[in-house]
Amino acid sequence: MRRNRRILVAAIAAGALVMAGSAAFTNTIVDSRAANTVAGAYGALNVSNATVTAISYTLDGSDPPNVTVVHFTTQGDTSGSTAQVGFNGTGTMNVTGCTGTYSSGPGTTAYDCTLGTPVLVSTITSTDIVVAAGA
Repeated sequence: MRRNRRILVAAIAAGALVMAGSAAFTNTIVDSRAANTVAGAYGALNVSNATVTAISYTLDGSDPPNVTVVHFTTQGDTSGSTAQVGFNGTGTMNVTGCTGTYSSGPGTTAYDCTLGTPVLVSTITSTDIVVAAGA
């Protein structure tokens, strides 16, 4: 009985190490919850002029506690628009360029927004996205 318990504990520990190791090697955190709900990774999601259906963040490869890119998908064709990304409701947008690419198959537009300055994950309480039509 005691031997079986030790084997079970060792197996669980090994599984946890594998899971932790695989998470450590991915630099992207993904959330694909329903439109405009709380972002799974970094606080609330505040969106203007679009419906965001998925969001993910790329962490800095040389400084992992920092976000360097925000990827998100909007419902419908918003590809003629320019998007801005900011954090924590400050009104300050932090993007060097962010235009969308429309995919007619799913009917969504994908944005990859490189941040002008990396943002420390622990300081993010909300992600703010503005999509400006025709900009």
